[in-house]
Amino acid sequence: MPLRLRLCIWNALVIFGAICLLSTLTYAIEARSLAEDLDDSLETQGRNLTAVYQAKASLPPRTRERFIPQPSVFSAPAYHVQVLDPSGAIVERTQSLGERSLPIHEMALRRAGDGEAVFETFTVEGQNVRLYTAPLLADEEFLGYIQVARSLKALEDAMGFLRSTLMLAGAGLLSVSILVGWFLAGLSLRPIGRITQAAQDISLSGKLDRRLPLEGSRDEIARLVATFNRMMDRIDNGFAAQRRFVADASHELRTPLTTIRGNLELLRRSGAVSQPEMRDALDDVTSEAARMARLVQGLLALARADSGQALERVPVRLDDVIGRVHREAQALSDTVAVRLDRVDPVQVMGDVDALKQLLLILVENGVKYTLRGTVTVGLVNNGGDATLRVHDTGSGIADEDLPHIFERFYRSSTSRASGGTGLGLAIARWIAEEHGAAITVETKVGEGTTFVVHLDAIRAIPDETAAELEDMTAQIPAPSAAGRGLPA
Repeated sequence: MPLRLRLCIWNALVIFGAICLLSTLTYAIEARSLAEDLDDSLETQGRNLTAVYQAKASLPPRTRERFIPQPSVFSAPAYHVQVLDPSGAIVERTQSLGERSLPIHEMALRRAGDGEAVFETFTVEGQNVRLYTAPLLADEEFLGYIQVARSLKALEDAMGFLRSTLMLAGAGLLSVSILVGWFLAGLSLRPIGRITQAAQDISLSGKLDRRLPLEGSRDEIARLVATFNRMMDRIDNGFAAQRRFVADASHELRTPLTTIRGNLELLRRSGAVSQPEMRDALDDVTSEAARMARLVQGLLALARADSGQALERVPVRLDDVIGRVHREAQALSDTVAVRLDRVDPVQVMGDVDALKQLLLILVENGVKYTLRGTVTVGLVNNGGDATLRVHDTGSGIADEDLPHIFERFYRSSTSRASGGTGLGLAIARWIAEEHGAAITVETKVGEGTTFVVHLDAIRAIPDETAAELEDMTAQIPAPSAAGRGLPA
């Protein structure tokens, strides 16, 4: 999961928790406040009516009936009043009750008889009602009970509206916080994105001299940028020193190796070494010297590639290069035939020596891993795309080795047995990339391997050249079954 999304989710969870907590507290406080206000209003209404009845009880009977009205006159329309005698029987009640009566609970009457005001909540005809019950006293004489009730619908409607408001406001605030959190997370992580992109560009391009611009702030991101730049300085310096060492060592080794190989060849031709054991030792030394020379040449080529040295590109007849490589490859093996398939005349922009080296590497690689069989080279011009193919009938490449064959010094178990240096295909890939091409591999274990290189053709060559190339290659004898160990 991306870091930006994780930060946004955590921010949303924190905001959601805060909204839920504040909404719950607000709702609870408001519900308690409204409930206390309702109880206070019921108690005030009950006290006012108690005062009226106390005054009524102090008058003579005839005056009491003339001047003291029913309790509904003194109570607000939202209130229902009911007066009970000491036995709990109903004496008077407000007209709003009609034929109904407020519930009478023995426990509530007992507590009210002890001088305690009792609050109850009950349901009448599907509607919640709050009931206040208190003793009715006059000159310390117990006259009965007074009950004042009020519907909770207004309170419930108010709480429902508050609940809806809190939910809508919370949802809106949460949405805004998610958007703001997403924006701020992206803004905060933008420098990290630049660092990631720079590291990816360096990895793909191999250019270690790139640096990130320093930020004006002194926060953690600025310190990360500074640390990244210092790390790249050290890596660049290390790679530069390594490239210089490899280039210098390879260059210095070329001359003594050339001298050694020349002297060894002189010894072999002079016949000064006549003993079989000494001649075998001389052959081994010559072979190893040649292998060392190839290794040094490969290291020098890769050192030049790492230093950013570009190949000089001019128009090159690729079919001519294939013809020269085909002629040179005839001496590579007595048991493997190097043959030409369809070779279209085509011209590309490139370095002729580098393209020849690329083709030789692929051909030698095919010969090396083919005990008996053929290596076939072909070139097809597909309307501006020159497709170069080198196919062998060798052992193929194992699946576990295939992703690593273009890595430097990577040698599979087969290549170690054949004495390879592990640099050839790495050099081939560099040459292909310098020509704006890429090498693809098609292989199957036990059946062979095909290397394919796609190059941009600049123009086609007349068909007469193709005929000349066919005549030239026809003069090269194919390996015989007896001479090369091939099937007849």
